[in-house]
Amino acid sequence: MSQQFPTKEWRSDTWHRKAARPVTVWMAIFLVAGVTHLWIPEYRWVLIHIFTLGVLTNSIVLWSQHFTEKFLRQRLPDSARPWQLRRTYLLNAGIVVTILGEVLVYWWERHWILTQIGAAAVAVALGWHAVVLAQQWLRSEKSKRFRTAVFAYVLSGFALPVGAVFGALLSMGLPDELHLQLLMGHTVINLGGFLGLAAAGSLTVLFPSIWRINGLKDRSVPMIWLLSIGVVAATVGGILDSGLLAGGGLMVYAAGWIVGFQAWLTNVLDVAKDPRDRITYPSASILLAVLWLIGAVVFYAVQLIAAGSEIYLVDLPTMPLLIGFAAQLLIGVMSYLLPTTMGGGPAPKRAGLAELNRGGLFRLTLINLGFIFWQLADNSWLKVVLSVLVFGSFAAFVPLLLRSVKSQKAVLLKEKDFPRPEQPTTPWGQVTAGIAVLALILALFGGLKETGGTAAVAPTGTEEVTAVDVRAVGMAFDPAVVEVPAGNQVIITLTNDDAQAHDLKMASGVQSGRLAEGESMEMDLGVVSADMHGWCTIAGHEIQGMTFDVVVV
Repeated sequence: MSQQFPTKEWRSDTWHRKAARPVTVWMAIFLVAGVTHLWIPEYRWVLIHIFTLGVLTNSIVLWSQHFTEKFLRQRLPDSARPWQLRRTYLLNAGIVVTILGEVLVYWWERHWILTQIGAAAVAVALGWHAVVLAQQWLRSEKSKRFRTAVFAYVLSGFALPVGAVFGALLSMGLPDELHLQLLMGHTVINLGGFLGLAAAGSLTVLFPSIWRINGLKDRSVPMIWLLSIGVVAATVGGILDSGLLAGGGLMVYAAGWIVGFQAWLTNVLDVAKDPRDRITYPSASILLAVLWLIGAVVFYAVQLIAAGSEIYLVDLPTMPLLIGFAAQLLIGVMSYLLPTTMGGGPAPKRAGLAELNRGGLFRLTLINLGFIFWQLADNSWLKVVLSVLVFGSFAAFVPLLLRSVKSQKAVLLKEKDFPRPEQPTTPWGQVTAGIAVLALILALFGGLKETGGTAAVAPTGTEEVTAVDVRAVGMAFDPAVVEVPAGNQVIITLTNDDAQAHDLKMASGVQSGRLAEGESMEMDLGVVSADMHGWCTIAGHEIQGMTFDVVVV
């Protein structure tokens, strides 16, 4: 009987390249959507899900399979590769249909049918993926050092189908309180469970490798168990509207990350004593990403516990989790993994890593400090500029990756040399440059806060009251201007009649907070004696005309 050799089509490296293509495609789509988002229906939802489903989910599926085979030393046969690609095709078909369902919200009343079909396809693909990983985990020897990391991948894979079910239910237009409770469960199980467990499993191995440290204590077992228990408790607490259970679960979840982080921090402090060239874009990114996650989760947990049985009043820390944790972790890890897996020896690897570390600490400063200022800023133009800086710093990964591949290939083919530096150092000047750029931008805008007098005083109870109903719809307030007698107390009832979130902040400092579709908020402006200006603080909305003025007559 003749021996069967694998065809070129299903070689391991060829499969890996084919499975990686969706990540590249979704990254490109995300960049295009980010530039054109003002013309996309439900753009906030669409952008979030292009990134989380398109970029993050494909990355996790690809690399969890790669690392499972590597950690367990259990390479799958080439005959299994076509089925892996079919899972990838099913996953991406589901993602496209899911996003299409939401984009059609204004044109088709039953658009949620597409969203649910897409969510079902995503759930099946990830459940299938998790079963395959579980089979490999069960076949492996219990003595394998990194077996716990693979167990985390299995739990991660089973988490997303649950989150997909919640997402499908959310598309049906449920009552507000139930919608917000399910939204919390959807966010916790997807970001905390699917992404968090996959990240924890990977970082137990990758963190010391990226930081180039030895002697790391393995605390992966208690870490993974605490994360799993915390996710389940927080999700159930969210569904039951129990702030104590949800917040307590998130505290347990944060404790799991702290257990792992404590072991990593000891070694990071050792590196700080003799950094050489070990503080790089990848190493600092993963450190800061974990700090963002722990901080956001603890802050949210405290708010949930304080809210008691009204957890729907607490805002999800979506932006810190997506930008501070998820995006930063993904780009940081990819900046290390891609040159490393391309291989070719020490010199080519150093060449590839050097390109992806180009301006690394400068970019990290713009991302992290810029994101903080972005969230604190009142001025809509300032928010736009800072958001462009943050996303631009992330987007720099794409051209740098192309340079990295070209440089690594040139060294590999002996077209150029890349010797090890004699005295490697950490370019701290890049941090200073990043701070200087941000300081200049803040100075040009006059600081984080809008300028302007209060034009209002507290009512004494003897003034006449002017009550005004204001709607937020499209990119405008209706009415956009109201006239009130001088010395009257002004009370505004703001209602959001738009599909996307809006808010209203007055120059006096009074603000509504972010309102979802159908929500209302009463705003007491006090006794008004002079004209007062207001605006929607969500990035880009003021620029498009979402301003409101109280004119004294």
